[in-house]
Amino acid sequence: MLLEDVLSKKTVVVELKGSDKKSVMEELTECLADEKVLSDKDAFLSAIMEREELESTAIGGGIAIPHAKHESVKKIFCALGMVKNGVEFNALDGKPVTAVFMVASPPDLNREYIQVVARAARLLKSDVMMQKIAAATSPQEIMKVVLDFDRILHKASVEVSTKEGRVIHKDI
Repeated sequence: MLLEDVLSKKTVVVELKGSDKKSVMEELTECLADEKVLSDKDAFLSAIMEREELESTAIGGGIAIPHAKHESVKKIFCALGMVKNGVEFNALDGKPVTAVFMVASPPDLNREYIQVVARAARLLKSDVMMQKIAAATSPQEIMKVVLDFDRILHKASVEVSTKEGRVIHKDI
């Protein structure tokens, strides 16, 4: 599954207005609701916040990938937002998060869900791609970076492996 299939310029925010984790999550959830992906945005927001309470989805390097499976999600879809000054996200490295890639999935799409989370991590962990995303001034520019990334990764035909429920990946 390509990121361009689960992300749209309507769910990409160049500069999130939120100043904390919850407000950023609310803003991205609203994008998904506006895209008609959620039947109950409040229930999904609760699910994403519950998931975040279990363990932070901030993976270091200014990146967070909040994700949840919930029955209110009609199809797997994502929202991506940048936070200019960063927000506290309880990251593994203790640094503020500047890139938030939210993944929403129905409960029955396990394989696709893992694939999307893994691709999002690969995109944002790539220094080259992250620099391009951070420099973008419009959702269209960010979507172009995502399209370029999908094409590069698709050519590489990478398989995703997991260990103890966590995705194992290599940088591109």
